[in-house]
Amino acid sequence: MIERIGIVLRRDTSFYIEVYNKKDSEGKTTEMKLLTTENLTELELLNNALRNEGLKEISKETEINRLGEGAWHHAYLIEKEQLVLRIPKRVAYDKEVVFNRKALTSEYAATKAFYQHANRAKEGVCPKQFKFFVDEKLTYTIESYLGKSIGLQRQTTDLSRRYGKELGAFFLALENLNSPYKGIGHLEIGQTGELKGELDMDLKAFVLEETKEYQEELNKLIDSPYEFDRAKVVKAGESFISRRSINDEKSILTNQDTSPENIIYTKRAAKIIDPYPLLYTGVSIAANYVFNYQALFHLFHNTKRYRKGNYHLYIPQLIASAEGFIEGYTGSSKQKRDALHIEVFLKLVTMAYTHYQLVNEAPLDREQIIRFGTKEQVEGRLRIYLKKLEEYPK
Repeated sequence: MIERIGIVLRRDTSFYIEVYNKKDSEGKTTEMKLLTTENLTELELLNNALRNEGLKEISKETEINRLGEGAWHHAYLIEKEQLVLRIPKRVAYDKEVVFNRKALTSEYAATKAFYQHANRAKEGVCPKQFKFFVDEKLTYTIESYLGKSIGLQRQTTDLSRRYGKELGAFFLALENLNSPYKGIGHLEIGQTGELKGELDMDLKAFVLEETKEYQEELNKLIDSPYEFDRAKVVKAGESFISRRSINDEKSILTNQDTSPENIIYTKRAAKIIDPYPLLYTGVSIAANYVFNYQALFHLFHNTKRYRKGNYHLYIPQLIASAEGFIEGYTGSSKQKRDALHIEVFLKLVTMAYTHYQLVNEAPLDREQIIRFGTKEQVEGRLRIYLKKLEEYPK
């Protein structure tokens, strides 16, 4: 069993979690919410970071401009310099975060590498400035502020399609750049300090092995007790899997996480923050975008991970974004469109199979519930995915 790359959901560290801090009798926070070994207030830690960067300090707590929070970081706007400062949380998944210098350094170095690479493919699509500092006493990143996003709620379907088309063209442009790093998979720091893919494996050999696993997953779905048109799905699987693009693909530096929460929808263009960089085939990750927008975000709206996005309220925008992405990524190339169509089918297979596995697990652990919801929700989604497999266009 190989370590899969072409998965749909991002690493666990991206999941939205609630943070519980201890309160005193007056309801004030008594436990530091940011990652540090020092006994400091939020203001003091922010000023340590600003001082470290040679920036003007904040004089009082009311001047702190909190942009929001993700799974592992709190974000602050440094308005005068138009920068965003992010500091890791002390608590994630209601658990104490253990400082890990290597993991944090790898993640931040990978982000910096992708920003630089992405801006070569399309100038200004990612923050131009990005710096980071990693220490037990003080860890942070600081990057260019790209502006306020209008979100999905203020988009017409035409605008969503335009944003999607821009992003599709950008992902195609990434494929025209040579990979700056060796290996495949998510980026990590090697023994000599260089960035590289986590897997030292030939790309073609990996894709062939991965393709066998897709076939095995499909076979297990066919043998499952659930009702759907098996003959139709078997026929589609045989056709698509046998025609999967392998020889025409190369390893590129791309981004696996393009969820709406990591896209800044400005009036002029869609911009990308907080990437999950990896070295892999462009078409697989392009399919990741299409599948997520067509058949994942709105179906996961009742999970803790995606509840905050209310994606079920914006299905027309999500679908339009996927359609625009396909147009921007494939253009007039029938070969590209066919390869993408096949990859999206494979994403659907593996997501259905993942749900089938979860239905047969007892019980689900806490992180699985955060990601996928209750067993009842998982089984309901499984039936939807099996129906989508049955109806998948030829």
